[in-house]
Amino acid sequence: MLDTIREWISDNLRYILLGLAIILLIIIAFFAVRLVTHIGTGGSTKKTVEQETDAQTEADTDAVITVETLVQNQTDVLTVATSYWNAIGDLDFDTLETLCGKTFDEDAQATVEAMDVAVESYNDIMTYSKSGVTDGSYVVYVYMELKLTGIETEAPTLRQMYLQPDSDGTLLVVQSEDYTTEITSYIQERQTDSDVQALIQDVSETLDERCEADEDLKAYIESRTTTTSSSDSDDDSDSDSDDDSSDSGDSSEAALGTMVTTTGVNIRSEASADSEKLGSLVAGSQVEVTENLDDGWSKITYVDSSGSTVEGYVMTQYLTSAG
Repeated sequence: MLDTIREWISDNLRYILLGLAIILLIIIAFFAVRLVTHIGTGGSTKKTVEQETDAQTEADTDAVITVETLVQNQTDVLTVATSYWNAIGDLDFDTLETLCGKTFDEDAQATVEAMDVAVESYNDIMTYSKSGVTDGSYVVYVYMELKLTGIETEAPTLRQMYLQPDSDGTLLVVQSEDYTTEITSYIQERQTDSDVQALIQDVSETLDERCEADEDLKAYIESRTTTTSSSDSDDDSDSDSDDDSSDSGDSSEAALGTMVTTTGVNIRSEASADSEKLGSLVAGSQVEVTENLDDGWSKITYVDSSGSTVEGYVMTQYLTSAG
């Protein structure tokens, strides 16, 4: 039988070799296609990853450049704000002079002494800040819980400050009467930022909730939001005084020209709490009063985030002299 097999192989050798050659070519072609496909896929994958990485980097860069959100409790800012408001509460004029880099004369001391006369202490201080006009300066929104005399529930409030470094790099509190035109405009622009507006609204809503839970606090806040004249009271649910626990200014008339808000206030399109709300300002904001009305409102102008001058109305009792 072996002879038969050998004879068959000998007779068909050329066909067997041809078949093996074909099989070998098929195997070589198969692996060549796999190799080419792998190389092509690898290059495409690398390119795609590089493109996605570049796109992500570009997106992150744009976000940093174009969007600056509020920074909560930045260490140096929080330290200055806490020291300042504790000094206000303690009537510590030596500390205030150090923090502000200026002397507090008798008139300045009298102004501090008249501030928040019903406030026993400023508690749970937190800061929300953005960069200011110059390097190292900050626009700061200070959240505090006010302990009011005879009232158990603390009242949340928001105050605005401006800090800038002195020649030694020490952060100082800039008083509102020392604001430059550039600083005033910049602060007004920041007050229209969506995150600042959201912060103001959040504090206002928190105050409303506290008032609903404590009748004594509610009565006090209502007494602060009622004008001393016989004009209609402001029953707006958003509160046209968002920080009703600070002292108000002259309830009958505000001087024309630059004035400062004594508390957080809403800006209205008309001299009415029922009119459209154009925005909100925190305590210490400077506005230009162009007209005083007989019903307890003042017409003002301010600059929005687009740089446009906008007219609106605020309650006169929450304005006081910038000097």
